[in-house]
Amino acid sequence: MSIKEIEILQRALERQKKARKQAERILEEKSLELFNISQELKEVNAKLEDLLDEKNSQLKGIFENINDAYLVMDIHGNVLKMNHVAVDFFGFDVNEGEVNVVSLIYPEDYNYAMNSYAELLSNGYFTNYIARVITKRNEVKWVNINSSVVFDKTHTPIAAQGIIRDITNQRKERQVIEVINNTAKAIIGKEDIYEIAWEISNNVANYLNTDDCVIYLVNEKKKQLELIASFDKRKNKVIQDKMRLPLGEGVVGSVAESGVSEMINNTSLDKRYVIYHIPKLSELTVPITHEDKVIGIINAEHLEKNYFTEEHLKTIEGIAGLVSLQLRSALNIRKRKKVEKKNADLLKKIAKSNQELEEYAHIVSHDLKSPIRSIHALTSWIKSDNEGVFDEASLQNFDHIENTLIKMEQLITDVLEYSSIVNASKEEEDVDINSLVEELQKVIYLPTHISIKIVNKLPVVKGDKIKFQQLFQNLISNSVKFNDKEEGIIEIAVKDQNSFYKFSIKDNGIGIEKEHFDKIFKIFQSLHKTKDSSGIGLSIVKKIVNLYKGEIWLESEVNKGTTFFFTIKK
Repeated sequence: MSIKEIEILQRALERQKKARKQAERILEEKSLELFNISQELKEVNAKLEDLLDEKNSQLKGIFENINDAYLVMDIHGNVLKMNHVAVDFFGFDVNEGEVNVVSLIYPEDYNYAMNSYAELLSNGYFTNYIARVITKRNEVKWVNINSSVVFDKTHTPIAAQGIIRDITNQRKERQVIEVINNTAKAIIGKEDIYEIAWEISNNVANYLNTDDCVIYLVNEKKKQLELIASFDKRKNKVIQDKMRLPLGEGVVGSVAESGVSEMINNTSLDKRYVIYHIPKLSELTVPITHEDKVIGIINAEHLEKNYFTEEHLKTIEGIAGLVSLQLRSALNIRKRKKVEKKNADLLKKIAKSNQELEEYAHIVSHDLKSPIRSIHALTSWIKSDNEGVFDEASLQNFDHIENTLIKMEQLITDVLEYSSIVNASKEEEDVDINSLVEELQKVIYLPTHISIKIVNKLPVVKGDKIKFQQLFQNLISNSVKFNDKEEGIIEIAVKDQNSFYKFSIKDNGIGIEKEHFDKIFKIFQSLHKTKDSSGIGLSIVKKIVNLYKGEIWLESEVNKGTTFFFTIKK
């Protein structure tokens, strides 16, 4: 081998050495880098494991310590996991046996639950789902559920988890408030006892979830209870079968007497129980009282034993207290309407009787006056035909007969006038009393020694002018008739007294003794018998004053005069 070839090989060997050294150096650097990275990965993994343990611990803490029930179930409804709150609430434990959520659903809510579950799978979650569940203790509970679906890597649903909150008490409280408010709204403004009772039975039955709720009314006079509303007859609010119970009979009658509510858990053990249509095993009876008196009864029944609760009892007692005033008011209105109807019927009967009496009075008046006039004519003819034959005594007797006949005819006229005071009323009109009294002065016989003075201007009143003429004419004539003074004075005055006018007619005549004040207003009562006094005038006056809702009285002193006072409503 030549020296040149050897040199070439030596140079190649040097290059290889250098390349190897460089490769070793790079390898050492990469190894160090990999080592460092490996160490960092170990530290990161350690931290991740610590973090995972921490999160698992946190989740476990949340799962076990959450205040609401929490459970996880597979896609078929089999419960996989429950926290201790869920175990306590439902009474089931997955560690002791299999549990499927279908067994927890309240039967009436099954379709609703299935539709909601389909919605959950479709949307991936739902919130504020409210339904009823049944616990292992056979308790019915209201719950609020927030749930979500658990998906795998392919987004396929594999499970569902839910937080379940017991809202039974809150719902009961809300339900109590609702039934009280609904009952109050339903009866407000109603006056018919049957409508009020129906609304009470309807709302109470809906609250108690029973189709048997009735309302009784206490009849104190008959000592019995009358059924006035029944929810089980809701298709017809008018009760056809008005069941009546004597006070003291049955649980209802006992409560009506005691005024204390009763809750019977098993009616088959209570001898007082009265069957109405179908026998029921639970009965709730609450009195409706007003001013410490039982006026009605709320009675509810149910087929099951031990159905009603203390909460039911307190709620119905609250409703009874709420409706008592409205029911009492309705009873008063019904009583008033009965009295009003009775009075209206009586008034019709009286009006008819008065009309018949007035017609009879006119007939009797005519029938009586005809013979009186005939007798008067006959006596005149006898006197005329036998002029100069009768002595003075006989002629005086004929005069007495004629005066008596005149008085009888006047008496018949006065009686007819008295009986016609109310029935002959005309439509009201404005009557100027001032002008009326001035007109009467031209009609009434007024002796020259007697004068009438109108003290102040008399008012215009509403009424029948003829009645007011009769009123003032009788009083003025009375003052004229019984005035024995040389200078007779009659004063007429008026005072405005808010809703009434107070009139006075004063004279200075013979006066009236106090013990006769009441007597003079009675028909046919006259203190001074005269040929033109029938004793009816002041009776007519009193009747007219009463007709205008006024009063009449007098003040008098014997030999000094009399003042008649009377009021007329404006």
